[in-house]
Amino acid sequence: MRSPFTETKTITLEQALTKIRWYCAQSEHCRSEVRTKLYQYKIDGIDSQAIEKIINDLVAEDFINEQRYAMAFVKGKFHIKSWGKNKIVQTLKAKGINDKCIASAVKNISTTECRQKLEILIEKWGKTHHENNPLQGKQKLLRFLVGKGYSLDDILPVLNKIYKH
Repeated sequence: MRSPFTETKTITLEQALTKIRWYCAQSEHCRSEVRTKLYQYKIDGIDSQAIEKIINDLVAEDFINEQRYAMAFVKGKFHIKSWGKNKIVQTLKAKGINDKCIASAVKNISTTECRQKLEILIEKWGKTHHENNPLQGKQKLLRFLVGKGYSLDDILPVLNKIYKH
């Protein structure tokens, strides 16, 4: 006997199209996210070619727009999550966004904004981390900022401005 909790209900193609259009209308999504979502649906008699056709139709209907997605992704990850350009670019590449869209979206992050964000991150980090050895503290902070996706070219001028020793 099958458990009712593990049963997966199959849906028709029309139901899947309605659901995926709603999904795309709620927030920006890229092709890979939509593809993953479509595979999660248990659609009667559908194969990978049909899924690719659905995705192409969604692009033609402007439900999926990778440039728009990249712009929204950059804005959210930089302003809300405080990610640096490197981490944003790597993540977008992993999602299959083309280099032209990525470059166009990332160029909206100015050097001034980047430095301001770094100053805020350093200030917050300093409030919660206290090291007896200042050199170790600076190294930990540097690793933290590189992990957030900032380049050394962006980090070092800000660090040198704050830690004038």
